[in-house]
Amino acid sequence: MRTTLDLDDSLVSALLARHPGVSKTEAIEIAVRRYLAESAVSRLRELAGSVEINDVSAELRRADRTS
Repeated sequence: MRTTLDLDDSLVSALLARHPGVSKTEAIEIAVRRYLAESAVSRLRELAGSVEINDVSAELRRADRTS
């Protein structure tokens, strides 16, 4: 997707310094991917303990052995 952005020059320069040899587009894509990954991990951590999980693995193994 082609998008025009007005980004702070010092932020882009700092980002490019951390990723030498990549284009601006690649560096920004890397940064966005990392942000989204960290955000997803953070949201999962917030959910920790809030979802009850029933471990049925032993039952499934037992069923596999009998069939």
